[in-house]
Amino acid sequence: MNKIDQLNYNQLKVFIAIYEHGQSHQAANELGMTASGVSRTLKILRDTFKDSLFIRRCSGFIATEKTHQLIPMAKSLVEQYQKIEMQHSVFTPAESGGQFVIHAYDEFVYAVQKVVRNDILTEAPNLRFDVRVLTHDCTTELANGDMDFIVVYEGFNGKNLNYEMFSETDSLYILARRNHPVLSQAITLENLSRYSCLEIDNYDDLSCPLLVNLCREKDLCMEVEGYTDSLASAMRLLSESDAITLSCNQFTRQFVNMLPDIDYVKLPEELAQKCRIRRRENREIGNYVLFGNTNHSAAFNWVKSKLICGLEREWRLASED
Repeated sequence: MNKIDQLNYNQLKVFIAIYEHGQSHQAANELGMTASGVSRTLKILRDTFKDSLFIRRCSGFIATEKTHQLIPMAKSLVEQYQKIEMQHSVFTPAESGGQFVIHAYDEFVYAVQKVVRNDILTEAPNLRFDVRVLTHDCTTELANGDMDFIVVYEGFNGKNLNYEMFSETDSLYILARRNHPVLSQAITLENLSRYSCLEIDNYDDLSCPLLVNLCREKDLCMEVEGYTDSLASAMRLLSESDAITLSCNQFTRQFVNMLPDIDYVKLPEELAQKCRIRRRENREIGNYVLFGNTNHSAAFNWVKSKLICGLEREWRLASED
């Protein structure tokens, strides 16, 4: 019997994943397999097509000419399998496997992990999750399928990118060390400008902090204390200085409630609205789950739904504290 007759859906997915990633471990992570499982499948594929298919180099796998010829047909077959899977297969969370990569702003990481632990793994214990702090603009990786979700408080535009808002950003807060003079003063730009601004900035896409810009528009001088993408570092720095920071995140405020040396005060609505307007000049403000167009599986859509609903609930609970 021709061995091609025994070619199956999973083998084709492994074939395409190795081709796209050039690394067996990355292909394994995407498919929720072990590296040894990918290696065994590659051996079967090589035997089936009577070709090495990939040549190992220090930088990873290099596709052979045979592989370049096969990939378009393999992708076409997988697309048809996926249509059958989406339209006719019954999704059972308890029996579903696979790995999902989620990157989130530091402030969101705990909430994401909580939703994964309490909402997702209780129903789908065989799923695996890699949740990491987002420290750079990785929307290209998201669009390419190298990661599954990004959780941020800004909207993004880009090819092959989608996003769903799980909550609005409403209240803004000034964070400072406990007993800081700013906490007992009227919250005006004049008073705020007396203290340096520490910016918690994950993307570093603003030329300077919002508060600093607003002060400059009023001919006020506000110094920049520095930038950090670490919430823990920011809180430590605030506790040891007279610097202040601006936060639009309820999870951050909830975290501050556990810190004896940090306090906060709500920004007046007029000033908060000015901050929102300035921020929207770069990106639409809101709390979003971003995802690409590459994964249309039932498991992916189920995880996405659980993640969005769970984060919406956690944001609401944090807002009520």
